[in-house]
Amino acid sequence: MVETKKRVLDADVLMPEYKELLKSGAVLPLTVSGGSMRPFLSPGRDTVYLRSIDRELRRGDIVFYRRSSGDYVLHRLFRKENGAYWFVGDAQDEVEGPLPESCAFAVAECVRRKGRKISRGDLLWDFFAGAWLACTGRRRRILKAVSKFR
Repeated sequence: MVETKKRVLDADVLMPEYKELLKSGAVLPLTVSGGSMRPFLSPGRDTVYLRSIDRELRRGDIVFYRRSSGDYVLHRLFRKENGAYWFVGDAQDEVEGPLPESCAFAVAECVRRKGRKISRGDLLWDFFAGAWLACTGRRRRILKAVSKFR
């Protein structure tokens, strides 16, 4: 097995080309770098495979978008209404939005979590896109209670 070296690139350098490749139909990997998608995705361990948005986004989709501040974010679609989106990370209880639809430019096709490929239809993916998303506002209490049993 050949081990490849991961490189960390500045988003302002990487993203213009990344967006162009997505527009051309490429499916591109992105290593998770923050903790906002825990417990489903862990930084440095897991990779998301993104593609250009070619369909209407659905609640629970993992979406790559850009905030007006310029920050790039990977979160789940919580809600959409009247041309606006609301997003939330799996580790968060506060929903961000409304944001314009134009901020979103990629959606996860699948993820590689702990070395295993997972996509919509997999029990774990569907749990986080459904039941866990429905627990928004109570997640921290749930995680705290679960940690006491470990």
